[in-house]
Amino acid sequence: MSQKNIALSYLNKGLAVIPLKSPAMIKSNMEQKELIRQCKIPLIPWKEFQNRLPTEQEVSEWFDKWPGANIGIITGKISNLVVFDLDSESAVEYAKNEGGFPDTVKVKTGKGYHYYMEYPGFEVGGSVNKDLDIDIRADGGYVVAPPSIHGSGQIYEWEEGYSISEIDPASCSPWMTDYLNNIAEGDKANAQEKPSDNRVDNPNMERTESPQPEYTGILKNGAMEGMRNHTTTKLAGHLFARGISEAEVWEMLKLWNMSKNNPPLDENELRRTFKSVKKLEAKNEKKELEIGQFLDTAERVVSEYDRQYIRVPFGGRLLPIMESRTNGGLIGGRIYVLGGIPSSGKTVLTNNIADNICLNDHPVLFFSYDDGRAELRYRTYCRFSGFEIEEFNNRRLSKNDMEGIFKNSSISLIRGNKYVVQEVFKIEEWGQLIDKIKKLHKKVPVIIIDYLRKLKTENNRMDERLRVDEILFGLTELAKTHNLPVLVISELARDSYKSGQRLGMASFKESGSIEYEASWLGILAAVEEDDSGYSLKRDWERIIEHDGNIDLIVFKAKRGTGVTGRIPLKLDKAKMTVRDRIELVKNDSVTLLHSVSKFD
Repeated sequence: MSQKNIALSYLNKGLAVIPLKSPAMIKSNMEQKELIRQCKIPLIPWKEFQNRLPTEQEVSEWFDKWPGANIGIITGKISNLVVFDLDSESAVEYAKNEGGFPDTVKVKTGKGYHYYMEYPGFEVGGSVNKDLDIDIRADGGYVVAPPSIHGSGQIYEWEEGYSISEIDPASCSPWMTDYLNNIAEGDKANAQEKPSDNRVDNPNMERTESPQPEYTGILKNGAMEGMRNHTTTKLAGHLFARGISEAEVWEMLKLWNMSKNNPPLDENELRRTFKSVKKLEAKNEKKELEIGQFLDTAERVVSEYDRQYIRVPFGGRLLPIMESRTNGGLIGGRIYVLGGIPSSGKTVLTNNIADNICLNDHPVLFFSYDDGRAELRYRTYCRFSGFEIEEFNNRRLSKNDMEGIFKNSSISLIRGNKYVVQEVFKIEEWGQLIDKIKKLHKKVPVIIIDYLRKLKTENNRMDERLRVDEILFGLTELAKTHNLPVLVISELARDSYKSGQRLGMASFKESGSIEYEASWLGILAAVEEDDSGYSLKRDWERIIEHDGNIDLIVFKAKRGTGVTGRIPLKLDKAKMTVRDRIELVKNDSVTLLHSVSKFD
């Protein structure tokens, strides 16, 4: 669609649109900071459109005249819209602590995110919060809308599933209403002192800075309910900036909270806010760097080479070829990410891998959030008992049968090494479990996770993409810190399930973060291969259901984790097993099967 048609579609949604300058319309020799500012300047006098929607003819004429213009959306009552602009970790942390954002319209900007919310029903102007990097666009302001181009060259994009054409802006939650009310009260006080209004007459002005209370006022008067977290964050940051020690800041905040805030914040909530500010302060501290630390020394070379090297075999008798393609096992300090189309056997494969590792007398810490502990147990039992999974699911076995299976030698070895966790522990708490397993077994466990998006972190209420980024970063740090392998199941984007769809690293729902953090990346599917890559077979559902033929496509294998390419596998849903897809030829050598499906 052309910019004109996109702008008209926004107008039809009741949004007041205006044309803005774009990078293509500005001299290229301009400094980037000035270029970024210029790319937000309206091309027309826009004051009147804060009170009325432009006509279709006006919009068409603007974008016929400037077909490459960026698109602006005027915020406030005219568009029934207020936008929260979050540009930093501190902004995300603050919003998370307050309760986060509901499912609403969301835009990825040049630096962060725009959250489009329904107009709160009272007049509120724009605001800049320099301490939190939260800006508000409301009455008298506007935002740059997709698919405009930021001065840095990045494109404003609707977050997948959250565009203005898919959902409507959500109503402001209580913390947002309180936040906006505080801005509105500040605007009223400011208007009494300075009755002149230069906000809407200057087209370069997108926002005005709301008055900030003096820290003496904060200490003397406390904070109203709804602004306590915000004010605590501001005060803690001010105290840290003054060079006051962590212990003193904490005691001062506690005394201030109990004596000045009515009602005071719960102490646990106060501590969370304090810790988040301290964490940000620690990141911003300037450290004295010694260049000598970046040079190799004999001691460093020997120490790092001699550091314990961990490679854990997982193939057993079912998956020797797959194991060989991963150079003999899973390596400590690496992240292995496995995705797959529906019914491709992701959990079956990972459970087989877990059991094979346990049979080698190596511990496994299995976080099972897709299947319950009993379901995972029965998947293992049917593999070693001769009973099919449906006999367990339908409770057809006797108590004697179960007791006999429980005493099976393979099951006994697995029972002593396989720790199945259903409780949702935050990643930051896993170190305790790892240390206890290591102390008991004298080995670090292999961690297996089914699946990625069920995990939680300290910042669990943040934007979903940022949350997944933090999870992956946490897993990477965990793997490196404890020198253990992490195997995690991830989701594919829904479009990846279409027959004939090309598969690749971009098929993952979390594409980008996963591509960067994973050492090894594979997808389970029924595929056909040509010179341009791998695509889903037309009858993949029937192939998997009737033949059990699947393929593991390894798209990424770095730092000793093996090789890329296709590994043919065979899924047996009745016996809950995945094995190498092989055939015996006359000389009894083993070769890979390439075409054994009756659908091929």
